[in-house]
Amino acid sequence: MTADPGPARETLLALTNPVEGKDEEFREWYWGTHIPEILRLPGFVAARPYRTAAGPYKYVTLYEVEGSAAEALKRLYTSDLGSSDTLDFHSVVMLPLIAADDF
Repeated sequence: MTADPGPARETLLALTNPVEGKDEEFREWYWGTHIPEILRLPGFVAARPYRTAAGPYKYVTLYEVEGSAAEALKRLYTSDLGSSDTLDFHSVVMLPLIAADDF
């Protein structure tokens, strides 16, 4: 007998930048406040933040979600999360990802 794999999971990709000159404050808010807030939303089960080695984005976060990443993104945008003046809102990109074996 095989084990139940549980609910399907997808990934939500967040690309972010801090406001110029506020990198340290951004990291404190993003990792200390923002990510824990997101993980309290229904369906968000894990977050893995990264610093990029190159490119136009300084930080990338992969969120593991139960069910649809597109639906999780809608929940995120309609929730009452706090914000920070350290986040460059104009550069934020959020992408729901579907595993290659699912298409």
